[in-house]
Amino acid sequence: MILFTQVFLIVSLFFCFLMGGAALAEEWNVGFRSIQVSDAAIHHEIEVAVWYPTQTKAKEESIGPATLHVARGAELPASSQSLILISHGFSGNFLGHNDTAQFLASLGYVVATPTHPDLQGLKSGKPEFDPLVARPRHIQLIIDELLNHPSFKTNLHQKRIGIIGFSLGTYTALTTIGAKPELSGLATYCTINTKDVLLCSPQANQRFSAIAPNLISQRDNRIGGAVLLAPAYGPLFSKSSLANVKIPVQLFSAEKDQELNNRYNAQHFEEFLPNTTSIEVIKDAGHFVFMAPCPDGLKRAVPFICEDTESVNRVAVHKKLNRDIAKFFDEVLK
Repeated sequence: MILFTQVFLIVSLFFCFLMGGAALAEEWNVGFRSIQVSDAAIHHEIEVAVWYPTQTKAKEESIGPATLHVARGAELPASSQSLILISHGFSGNFLGHNDTAQFLASLGYVVATPTHPDLQGLKSGKPEFDPLVARPRHIQLIIDELLNHPSFKTNLHQKRIGIIGFSLGTYTALTTIGAKPELSGLATYCTINTKDVLLCSPQANQRFSAIAPNLISQRDNRIGGAVLLAPAYGPLFSKSSLANVKIPVQLFSAEKDQELNNRYNAQHFEEFLPNTTSIEVIKDAGHFVFMAPCPDGLKRAVPFICEDTESVNRVAVHKKLNRDIAKFFDEVLK
């Protein structure tokens, strides 16, 4: 399973900040704004990037250390738009899936990509700060903020909302569309998978005991479709706890995922989630194939995040992946 380590935090942040945008469709230019969403439960401001269609000419802009081709602060078109949220993996940030965000925005979607304060939440030791508790709350707060934000409220359709989750972000997505985490199956799982530090170590047992009362389904009925990329935390969900997911879900997994055992994750969700298509498996790919393609400098610095097998072209994978995601939301968010 995914390791919550300081090394991964540093690498993932470095990775996300340096990524550039992918080639976009030609329908719209891509606008960009950054907003802050307040989480009163933990006294924290969540940074949220918003990518959206615009007729304003785009240019190269510095977004953190990255340089992206966007129209910063541009106006939205007057027509009503669908909203997509993208929840990143553990300790990532709002740039982690920027190519997907830009592609969807170029097709007319408004896309929100938050930075979840994962590491701060774990270090706090407080249940309400824990990522498994706080992340679903963040999604609802972000939707509320955007639907009432002066720059977006007149342009967003209240009931055409989708969500994309990667890795830990799939847990975020599932708990916002009706799935309720359960801990009852962990004992059996951990008997077989004793080396799973994330779910089965003494520290994990202490963590789950502390946050168990706070692990609830936070269904947001405004969300009408979900895409799960490298779905994680399968052992926390049973057939019965997934039965309340009533909306369409599309699954993608990496055939050679080095962070997750697909048997207990992607295949588990395929078997028990209602309203899903079969898993689309990226052949020969590893876990991080779903993050945006790396520039050459980052490939040299952190190859285990950036390098794929010789038979996998991440740019080509994302070209198809982004189109498949757009097609899914075009169909379910009518």
